[in-house]
Amino acid sequence: MAKHACTVLIADDDKYIRDDLSDLLKGTIEILLLASTAKETWQAISEHKPDLVLLDIRFPDCTDLSLLKRIKEETSADVIVLTSQTENIPQIVNAIKLGAFDYVPKPFTGAELLNRIEKALGQRALLKSREYLLNELEAQSGLGCLIGRSAAMDQARQTIRRLAQTDGCVLLRGESGTGKELAARALHYLSRRRSNPFIVVNCASIPEALVESVFFGHRRGAFTGAVENMKGKFEAAEDGTLFLDEIGDMPLAQQASLLRVLEYRHFVPVGETRERECRARFVLASNRDLRERVDSGAFREDLFYRINVAAITLPPLRSRPEDVADLAEHFRIKLGLELGRPPVRISPPALELLAKYDWPGNVRELKHVLEGAMMLLGPDQDEIALRDLPPELLAMQPRDGQQGEQLGASELHEKRELLRALQECGGNQSQAARLLGYHRNTIRSKIRYYGIR
Repeated sequence: MAKHACTVLIADDDKYIRDDLSDLLKGTIEILLLASTAKETWQAISEHKPDLVLLDIRFPDCTDLSLLKRIKEETSADVIVLTSQTENIPQIVNAIKLGAFDYVPKPFTGAELLNRIEKALGQRALLKSREYLLNELEAQSGLGCLIGRSAAMDQARQTIRRLAQTDGCVLLRGESGTGKELAARALHYLSRRRSNPFIVVNCASIPEALVESVFFGHRRGAFTGAVENMKGKFEAAEDGTLFLDEIGDMPLAQQASLLRVLEYRHFVPVGETRERECRARFVLASNRDLRERVDSGAFREDLFYRINVAAITLPPLRSRPEDVADLAEHFRIKLGLELGRPPVRISPPALELLAKYDWPGNVRELKHVLEGAMMLLGPDQDEIALRDLPPELLAMQPRDGQQGEQLGASELHEKRELLRALQECGGNQSQAARLLGYHRNTIRSKIRYYGIR
């Protein structure tokens, strides 16, 4: 058995078993603890927090599974139950249900017990490694989560660093899936407000009738259905950051109320008359062109000028293909840990196609594509190949190098319709996309796919 830098507690009322196990494990376990009663066992666990407990089921002061139950509920220790051959099977089954890692019937051989201990400690080390890596990835809530070596991403990170040192209102602009919420979190965690709440509100998901209640809060009886006091987002954010996503979809009627809070930093909960102070920092985001929303009358011009003080534009993924490899590597590791599967590689042809795709859904779409591919991999597969990518990516491979391959009937029809639309729109791809009902990025991919010049 390999040497383990861990703590193991031997808890058994039989002195001979304690001595035998102590001799067996000496030299392979860094710290060995001994206990002969349930009371001593819990005292040793409380003081030393062992990694593994070799636990007898019966003690003079405890003859049921209550000690095991307490260990599993209140600590992170693994437990191997030591049972007599005369113990009843239902009790052993219940021990496993309560969370025991394994059981070893007495009398046992040294090799048998060492094998079970090795498995328990090996699994614990693996879980600790996985937890550490996940925590490392989660810790990248600052600029580390905004991945990419492109000049556009460097510019975005530099701007975030500067603005994080201020308390002013920040507007995040960018298409859906470009990472606006990640940028907002980076602003928060790099600021002096990092120890205070980070509150996210999706303005597009709030029913118009509830906007004021959600933001301002309400008091019991303020309206039908208000059965108790509710703290609003302005109050819940305290001295932290309030991130208002999809601000361009906020109902026009409520925009004046938001403007007043931004200007005067006070609000009144629904059903109250006393003003309260709003101390939060505001970070807002939109995937819409707010200037166009102002021109169409859907967004207040004075609110637009109030929030468009310091803006950060997050570039679409199609404009920075050099970042795809770094993002894919990040998601490859993160998703592998989250899905609980061994590390996988991405084949060079698959990575090349990922870099060529236009990504209408941006970084979020890339993550979902890799997640789907990893979920569908067989247990013996350790590489994401071209065949594992979804059809919409495979269909976008350029045809320039495919000699002699003929288009199918449906593709010929699609190509003719595309050419017709482009001709009608004078070559304007955005207008052709609207005419055909495509996303504006999809039409670029189809133009390349069919080799249209």
